Amino acid sequence: MLRDKFREFSRDTSSIGQERVDGVNGLADALIAAGHSENATVAEWKDGLNEAWADLLELIDTRSQMLAASYELHRFYHDARETLAQVQDKQKQLPDEVGRDLNTAEAMQRMHTAYEHDIQALSAQVHQVQEDAARLEKAYAGEKAADIRRHEQAVSEAWAELRGSSQGRRRLLLDTVDKFRFLRAVRDLLLWMDGVRLQIEGQERPR
Repeated sequence: MLRDKFREFSRDTSSIGQERVDGVNGLADALIAAGHSENATVAEWKDGLNEAWADLLELIDTRSQMLAASYELHRFYHDARETLAQVQDKQKQLPDEVGRDLNTAEAMQRMHTAYEHDIQALSAQVHQVQEDAARLEKAYAGEKAADIRRHEQAVSEAWAELRGSSQGRRRLLLDTVDKFRFLRAVRDLLLWMDGVRLQIEGQERPR
């Protein structure tokens, strides 16, 4: 990766360069301390050398910051696209079937609870995308900032839709289970009443 290669280059260059600059500075100091006839020229060359070295270090630092910013931006785009794809995939996995009876409805309710735990795990990724976008938007302007915002909005909107769909299905399944429980209670009561009626009819009639 370009950033890692430049980091290694920067570390090596700074180390070797500083050693060489220190060496030349030492020579210059020794010449000046010995009262060399060209003291002023030596001092001037020393200052110029140190200034050039400081400029080079600043250039290296600027380049490192640019590469770090570029890496961070590309990582944001990658994370945003990946998170959006996962959220959309979970949206597609949401079934419409609610069950034909109490047993299947309760089974689907349990499956949906597990599904909700799965999508909850995505919330950390969504929040990370939102935080990264907020930070990066401050560092960029114009079209780049707008593009960052578009990526974040796509993730946030898909996440809101998924949560809404999931909550809606949870309510629907709850209503379905309650309905089947009610119908079972009604059926059990009717069967009991039929049993009581048969008992009554089976008894000897009064004369």
